[in-house]
Amino acid sequence: MTLTVADDPPDRPGWVSETIRLLADGTDEWRARLLARVEQATDADLGAGSDDDWGVGQIAVHLLIVERGVTLIALRLAHGQEAGSTGQPRPAASAVTRPGISTLAEKAAGALHRLRAEFPAEPNTGTTARHPFYGDMNCFGWLLTLPNHYIAHLRALEGGTVTAI
Repeated sequence: MTLTVADDPPDRPGWVSETIRLLADGTDEWRARLLARVEQATDADLGAGSDDDWGVGQIAVHLLIVERGVTLIALRLAHGQEAGSTGQPRPAASAVTRPGISTLAEKAAGALHRLRAEFPAEPNTGTTARHPFYGDMNCFGWLLTLPNHYIAHLRALEGGTVTAI
């Protein structure tokens, strides 16, 4: 078998759409896993946690806000637009509610739907925005933070370890 390396493969639009589909499908799965944890949690569990050791409710709010934000930042960058705010929310346990989590989940799913529908076949990869931890990244860099972010928080939650990243 021969491997051919090309700077501009003719199948790039297909590669881009498949990349977005895979990333979005994976994000949907991580969100569903998170929401299953929320569903199983008692109201007391949802309101538990501190600034240094987040509870399931804080983690849910945080992940859903970040998912929506990252998705919209990546979409703007792919269109060559400025990213907007890139700050990281740190939710207080006392502010967590089941209806609030549900609303955030709907917003995150809506943003991912927009990403699937509006991500360009030839995205702008030169426009970047500063990530609070990783520095300047283009649309793909931002999108690749989604699975890592979900995995880190959910593994910590499921393993009973401290999470407040």
